[in-house]
Amino acid sequence: MTNLTDHLIGKHVLVRSNMSGVHLGTLVHVEGTGVRLANSRRLWEWSVANKGGVSLSEVAIMGIDQVQSKITETLPDIVIYDVCELIEAYGMAIASITGANTYTP
Repeated sequence: MTNLTDHLIGKHVLVRSNMSGVHLGTLVHVEGTGVRLANSRRLWEWSVANKGGVSLSEVAIMGIDQVQSKITETLPDIVIYDVCELIEAYGMAIASITGANTYTP
């Protein structure tokens, strides 16, 4: 039997967690409401690229506005609990988030 998320293993996903916010990374493992990501960046604050929408669903397709968004350094490995949403990310989104400068106040 396959799990609902099996098709996302190895793909770039946006993860929304109730306690740790939003992350983009490569999905390595899912167990219950916990996930393990490789090469993850936290989207501390984000704005959709080109004023293309208001939700994380649009971020997954269109990416972020790199000037308006606050993105952290890349973590090689992270485990996130209390995940409430997994969204596959696509070309422009992956490029804009992984290519964003690390936010420094």
